[in-house]
Amino acid sequence: MQNYLSFLENSFLWRSRFLRVATIGIAGLLVQTLVFEILGFWLELVRPSTAVVMGAEFGIVTNFLLNNRFAFNNHSHAPFVVRFLRFHLVVLGSLFIQWLCVFIVEQLTTSTLALHGAYALGVIIGFISNYTGYRLWVWQQSGSVEKESPPTYGR
Repeated sequence: MQNYLSFLENSFLWRSRFLRVATIGIAGLLVQTLVFEILGFWLELVRPSTAVVMGAEFGIVTNFLLNNRFAFNNHSHAPFVVRFLRFHLVVLGSLFIQWLCVFIVEQLTTSTLALHGAYALGVIIGFISNYTGYRLWVWQQSGSVEKESPPTYGR
C-alpha cells in the first residue's frame, strides 16, 4: 500500500487537485453504484429511487474520507466535523438531482435501462456542482493562501 501511495504522490496526474478529486469521486461513485445495484435491482429490497439515496450515503462517506486525506490535506481548514457537515450539505443538491431523475423515470417506466440512464444523468450533473462546493466551501482555506503542492500523506 505504501508503494502505491508513493507512486500516486509522484504521478504527474495526481498533482492536479481536480484529477485527484475526480479519481476519488469515481471511487465513491463505484461504492454508491454498487449499493444502488444490489439494493435496488439485484435483491430488490427497496425501490431504485430509495436505493439511490442509500447508495449515495455510502458514497458520501467514502468520498469525504478520501478527499479529506488525499485531495484537500495540504492546508489548514475547519475542524473535521464541520467539514463533514459542509460536505453533506454540498452533496445534498447532487443527491436530490439523482433521486429526482430516478424517481421521475420510476414513475413512468420499470425499464432498467431508463432507470440506469436517469441515474447516470443525475451523477453527471452533480459532479460539477460538487467539485465547486468542495473547493469553495468544504475545504475552504482559513487565513492563508492555498498551496497547490502535492499532498504529504501524513509525513
